[in-house]
Amino acid sequence: MRNDDDIKIFHPKKKDGASDLTSLAGIMDKHRANGNIAKASFLGERLAGLTPENMCPEDAEKLKNNELLQLRSLMVFASQISLHSYLPHTILSTQAVNAMYEKLEQTSPGFFANISDGSAFTFYYLTVRRNKDVNYEIGKNFAMLCDRDDNEYLVALGTRIFEETEAKVLSLIETFEFEA
Repeated sequence: MRNDDDIKIFHPKKKDGASDLTSLAGIMDKHRANGNIAKASFLGERLAGLTPENMCPEDAEKLKNNELLQLRSLMVFASQISLHSYLPHTILSTQAVNAMYEKLEQTSPGFFANISDGSAFTFYYLTVRRNKDVNYEIGKNFAMLCDRDDNEYLVALGTRIFEETEAKVLSLIETFEFEA
């Protein structure tokens, strides 16, 4: 008779990320089941409809085409930052941002191409990362992107629209009553 006591059976270890993926899948299932994913998609689609013409029509009438484009880009950036800041999970903010961009690509392909290839977001992200008087610095960057660096009206407009967009996103998030 043969003795198998010294035979070792190899059991491969699970990859470190396997439990993370299982956890993430569970979180996604939870958010899908409670309606949060659908709410995030709808929220993103609604935010794609924010324009200077419907958010600040009096200011929009005064702006040149490039300035309107820059203001709308700022509104998209502010929406994206706010979604990531205020939605209860990264899965939901990613879903909302993706839905916003998909809707923009459908409804405004020229604008979408401009913001996806443009450098404006880089300037805004650098400002947010510095965390020093972010709102005012965003306004200054907006004026700079409009090629009117020291124009006080444009600095103030950029600052105000950044703040108002953030408030609008936060208000919409509250109306959707996302579950944590």
